[in-house]
Amino acid sequence: MKPSSLWLALAFGATALTGALAAGSSPAPGALVLSGTLKEQSDDTDTGLFTVPWRGGGGQVEARIASVAGVSPVIASAPLQSGGRFALTLPATLDRSLLPPVPQDPLPATLPPPVPGAACTGSVKLGDPTIRVVQLSLSVKATKSGVVVPVVVSTPNEAQPTAPARTQQGLLYYAERPTAMNGTQTCQWTDHGVRTRMTTRMEGPLKQGWNKLTLDMTSLSSGAELDVTFHLTSGALPTDDWTLMPEADPGPAPSGG
Repeated sequence: MKPSSLWLALAFGATALTGALAAGSSPAPGALVLSGTLKEQSDDTDTGLFTVPWRGGGGQVEARIASVAGVSPVIASAPLQSGGRFALTLPATLDRSLLPPVPQDPLPATLPPPVPGAACTGSVKLGDPTIRVVQLSLSVKATKSGVVVPVVVSTPNEAQPTAPARTQQGLLYYAERPTAMNGTQTCQWTDHGVRTRMTTRMEGPLKQGWNKLTLDMTSLSSGAELDVTFHLTSGALPTDDWTLMPEADPGPAPSGG
């Protein structure tokens, strides 16, 4: 897989993100208010992910919880303006039924595992291995529908042909208790004559409740070698623009609507 294809696949399938309550009321203490603008992909995606202004008109955004248990029904929704603007309020707390048993992996469906048989050193982990963490998935329903993700993609160009391909993807986690992310893991393997070195790092605190994160992914290919890095940090999203990913599945349709 070419580096640009790798980043498009990650941006399309890595994760679904953010959500909201109906607009018009003051948020409860501890609630997280998100605002942003929808974008959509241009028709030219051969060399990277390029966005254009939203052309899907008005509609609705819907929030779901994604975890090892699957994707929940809609937990909150809010209107979408015709120009792509939205303002979403996440509930301060989640019902315990939305928090699955503690998984083996430290975080929900974010960091790709190494291939079977890879030689690895180090580890990435949460300070509290018993904590339950879930991820938010945000989708849109309008004349265009699908999952939306805050993502920024840069690819090498003629001026900098040896620069790494880079994708910064925003994530929203809900943690039942405060903890911290830490650790570095490096894995190497060879497949079809290509030696791959994958480094995964995560750092930063997770507070109780909602957390904004950025997964910074870079790829640099040189001959028969590929260096891939995943760096997960907490504190902020990479952008307030949310890009429609039409190939992704927004989850089950809400009943009665």
